Amino acid sequence: MRIATAPVNWNNPDVPEYRAWLPYERMMDEFVEAGYDATEWGPGMPEDPDELKRELDRRGLTMVGAFVGLPFRDADRYDEAMERGLTIARRLHATGGTLLIAAEAGDERRKGEAGHVDEANGLTDQQWRNLAKGLEDLADAIAPMGMSVVFHNHVATYVETPAETARLLDETDPAKVGWCLDIGHLAYGGGDALAMLDQYGDRVRHIHLKDVSGPILDQAKREQWSFGTALKAYIFPPLGEGIAQCRAVVEDLVKRGYDGWFCLEQDTADRDPKDVARVNREWLEGVLADLGVKAG
Repeated sequence: MRIATAPVNWNNPDVPEYRAWLPYERMMDEFVEAGYDATEWGPGMPEDPDELKRELDRRGLTMVGAFVGLPFRDADRYDEAMERGLTIARRLHATGGTLLIAAEAGDERRKGEAGHVDEANGLTDQQWRNLAKGLEDLADAIAPMGMSVVFHNHVATYVETPAETARLLDETDPAKVGWCLDIGHLAYGGGDALAMLDQYGDRVRHIHLKDVSGPILDQAKREQWSFGTALKAYIFPPLGEGIAQCRAVVEDLVKRGYDGWFCLEQDTADRDPKDVARVNREWLEGVLADLGVKAG
């Protein structure tokens, strides 16, 4: 079982104003100082693959994948979405990454409804078909590079709730589109990862592991917060301190034989991100050790 970190823990594009961004060189140094040897690509890191590969190699870091929001739901944005996905896939391929972590792109309305969406105002049947076709076409396009698409359920997009996540998985070909289960985002959107795993456990190809604060989520729903407001209130706490049943989910995944990556994310925190990243890594390593699983 391998563990990775993510740049969003340091530099978060959803709320760039909440903390000054670190230069990527210092951020990558802190990955290593926090005990990680793998990462995903994210905003603030070099876009030039040669520069990125040089910086990764200098620190002994492995590139795992990259998150990208894609507007395939709208047929007239198909070319835009495909080109964006392919651009990031080519960069990843040049640096050794194999997972294109695709989410639905969302919009300002969905950002405002995060955690309290009205599913009646979700995608139309045609938009679901557009999204599924775009993801499958992208998977076909990057497969010759040895890369694959994993779909990320994500708050503030049109695939947020458990019902929306299930529909996306039902609409797409399992041989082409895997599932990046984000445990925290699923709980934020009203879902239960353990229940979802009973039906869709065989689709999981990547994990984003984060927790959710119950009291802050309750307040966010009650006061109809936006995603950005919730992030700045630290809706994602350290692993094991929230309601997302992180330990039970990890135990379930291990029993299922999951042997992929755990990427540890805590998008915002009220303390140094390096310290938070270390605490979360140590938490997961402890859980895996209890299960007799060696990390690394």
